[in-house]
Amino acid sequence: MLSHSLINLIFIRLGIFLLENALFIELSLLILTSFKFGLSPLSGSTTAIILKTSLLTLCTLEISSLTLLYLPHKTRLLNSKAIHPSPPLTQPQRQALFQQCTANVPEWNHYIRLWFLNAPLSEIKRQNIRDFILWGFFDSDSAAPLSQEIETEIEGYITQIEALSNHHFPPGRGNATTALRLTFDPIETRYRSVIWYLIVCVIDAATHFTLSRHGFTHHRPSFPAPPPPSTSTVSPKIFHSFPPPVLSHLFPHHIPSPSGHLSYYLRPHRSPIHKPVIFLHGIGIGLYPYPPFLLSLPEDVGILILENLPYSARLTSPPLSKSLFLSELSSILSHLPEHWNEFTLVTHSYGSVLATHILCDEVLSPKVTGLVLVDPVTILLHLPDVAYNFTRRAPKRANEWQLWYFASMDLGVGEGLGRHFFWRENIIWREDLTKRRRDVAVVLSGQDLIVDTRTVARYLACDEGNWTERIDDGWGTAGEVRKHKTGDGIEILWFPELDHAQVFEHEKECKMVGEVVERYCLASGKGNKKED
Repeated sequence: MLSHSLINLIFIRLGIFLLENALFIELSLLILTSFKFGLSPLSGSTTAIILKTSLLTLCTLEISSLTLLYLPHKTRLLNSKAIHPSPPLTQPQRQALFQQCTANVPEWNHYIRLWFLNAPLSEIKRQNIRDFILWGFFDSDSAAPLSQEIETEIEGYITQIEALSNHHFPPGRGNATTALRLTFDPIETRYRSVIWYLIVCVIDAATHFTLSRHGFTHHRPSFPAPPPPSTSTVSPKIFHSFPPPVLSHLFPHHIPSPSGHLSYYLRPHRSPIHKPVIFLHGIGIGLYPYPPFLLSLPEDVGILILENLPYSARLTSPPLSKSLFLSELSSILSHLPEHWNEFTLVTHSYGSVLATHILCDEVLSPKVTGLVLVDPVTILLHLPDVAYNFTRRAPKRANEWQLWYFASMDLGVGEGLGRHFFWRENIIWREDLTKRRRDVAVVLSGQDLIVDTRTVARYLACDEGNWTERIDDGWGTAGEVRKHKTGDGIEILWFPELDHAQVFEHEKECKMVGEVVERYCLASGKGNKKED
């Protein structure tokens, strides 16, 4: 993640402008050179011929990418609707979830205003709160009257919010005020040049080469299964993924993935004393940031790296549902040797969403004997910070522009978060981390531009002693790590000067996280109290 500086801000703004307007720029340059050196590509000096040919090639690639790939995927996105988890919550389940959420709101004014896109509190009225509750707890956007039982339940929730926030919501609807409702709101995206996808292709190839050179084999479905017809209008026969994984296609790969949808990298497990590792990456350019961290682990420790292509700067199929992901992962694990029956689960950022699904699964959860969450986004997900900062915040600083264009405005990410991300099945609570016998570590960055890490740290530490107070005071300096073991066994690593994902960019901090992972691989899963 870029640091805050004028040079970085100019650099990222210029890069965004060039990638977003590449077709217009290339056509303009082609027209100018054609007028100057002649309309024929072969007229003019050698330099002019090379220049015109290059521009003509770029324009052809740009137009082909726009018409054959970008626009069909954009059309699919515009026509898509969220299919919420089924069955819906029962009334007792809704009430229990509501009570758990409201019991963990640190500041009600901030909570309400940010869910309503920083609208003045005076403009948020009763019908606006009703819309928000319908989305959050009923998976509904109905403006029509519902059954009397449902209306009474909703009214009860509004009354509780008024009591907890010490604010009365007047009747009616604030017409200029709307709630942030991820799965119902329109999805905003920005075009990016085919040049960007070529860059992604090169970076992906370099990452593949690095992993292959260090003993990893790439496993991809031989014939990727198409997505369900209801979720896609793009034929998977055109491109299962663009850009395609070039090196893994050109060179023979190991046994095909037993999963119909998930590809992965695998390093065999040979250690007699360690447990293997499963790694789940975050949103970005695939696996590019992670090899230095993963290769710092002992060479005989097996590592399974799942590829989540919809969140990897690609034009591809929609993300898998929770149930399908768990089924595909189980299929992969069933084809691995017996020593993969227990493993340490390591995640970064969005990978914590998939980790939540694993930890809540009765079959897979007992296999997780160690858990390391780096920059997790799912703890206290009911708070508005992650959703607002990632999807609605107007960028100002260099790192915010980087996140906005290269992640938030990406077609695949927009579709994934706007139509396939359901907060109530992705949220994880402290008790979910500690209820089984496993070692748990949470790595937090003090300058995280997505997650309110101070609130997360206080929540995990249960406001224990002076530790969280010193965090609020800006405890720590660059290069330091502050560690804390909570009463229920969660190990917190606090890097005060780092931004989201920067732990993988600094050798010292990266090594510290790697040491925790290695220690958990050696442990026997006794870090926390056994589940009753």
